[in-house]
Amino acid sequence: MGTAAGTLPEKMTRARWIYVGLPLLILFTVSMIDKSNINILLANKPFLQDLGITDGAIKGSLSSIFLVTYAIGQLGWGFVVDRIGAFKSGLIGIFFWVFAMVLGGLAESVSALLWSRSILGISEGVLYPIALTLTAKWFPSNEQAKAQALWFNGNSLGPVIGLPTIAMVAESYGWRESYYALAAISLFSLIMFWAMVRNSPGHHYAVNTTEKEYIEKGVSTNKKELAGTGEVKAVLKNPVFWVLTTVYGCISIGFFGISTFLPSYLTEVKGIPFVQSAFVNAAGYGLAILVQMGSGFLSDRYMKRAVFVGGASACIILFLLMSMFTASALMAQILSILLISVLLMPAALTMTMLHKVASPQVMGRIGGIFGSISYALAAIGPMVVGAVSQMTGSFTGGFLALMSFILISLILCLGLMRKGY
Repeated sequence: MGTAAGTLPEKMTRARWIYVGLPLLILFTVSMIDKSNINILLANKPFLQDLGITDGAIKGSLSSIFLVTYAIGQLGWGFVVDRIGAFKSGLIGIFFWVFAMVLGGLAESVSALLWSRSILGISEGVLYPIALTLTAKWFPSNEQAKAQALWFNGNSLGPVIGLPTIAMVAESYGWRESYYALAAISLFSLIMFWAMVRNSPGHHYAVNTTEKEYIEKGVSTNKKELAGTGEVKAVLKNPVFWVLTTVYGCISIGFFGISTFLPSYLTEVKGIPFVQSAFVNAAGYGLAILVQMGSGFLSDRYMKRAVFVGGASACIILFLLMSMFTASALMAQILSILLISVLLMPAALTMTMLHKVASPQVMGRIGGIFGSISYALAAIGPMVVGAVSQMTGSFTGGFLALMSFILISLILCLGLMRKGY
């Protein structure tokens, strides 16, 4: 009996989900609250009056400056992550985004706020390189869409928690206090990351032998599929990489263009009260969590990521058109919730397809290049909506311009489907 008991296989731990998936989810949640707080504050009159913000162009620049520096940050951090590892890179990046939130709370002018947004963009640029690198090293290929859907859900969970909370804190205590509260939460994220995350399963205190072997087997299987992609040059020569980058860039243009101005649009055009508009946005992001998790499980099952990305692109166009041209305030709110629910899903699955063209050894650099180009393009979104709305006195023209980029992503996805993605 003793011999038989001794030969029983060791039960596999689930450290990859608890110590990597969960911290990444929290990090993306907090980072999304930090970056999107400006979206709800742009509909807050005391904030606008204190900083002398009077036109749409300035509003757009506050979002776009973040995206430009975010793009620069991702490019630089990609090389840093491959050099010093995801763990050290994460600690440095999170520290500086804590500093950026404190600086935002102290801002006395638009220029000071622009500095805060710029530092936040550079420092938060570490997120995608470390997340993609950790996902490649900690999860086998048959779990990567679920893993990325998990942490990418932070981009939905953040606004669900953050938008109404920021609105209520700003309304009750002041917009500066909302910045300081976010700085404290970001500091907690730094401590959590330091305590829980490590670069690889082999270096983690909570991973047993069974889980380590399971992960290594899944990663080694993926390496065979990725033969010849161990160098950055080889990946950059692959046309699929550039198609995925363009798809992600177009989706990002639409997401940031819409999310930056949707609270203001609902308040100014549809007559929805300030705090209520925040709850409408939060409801949309809440529904997005279910959409992303469902698409992650289904795409892992059928391994047809491009089908889901293309379908979401079509839904974005449909819901945005319907929300603009409805005369009902209630219907505008419902359509806005549906619109937000599909805005983020294409991005997570597009990044999952990136694992088919790049190996874990170069994922930090490739993820940085991928994100840098995509978010540089994303800066177009808020600028287009802000400039066009300022010139025409209406959001309609800017939103219609965004649709052309979403249409490009839909067309490119049709090509990816033919290639079996």
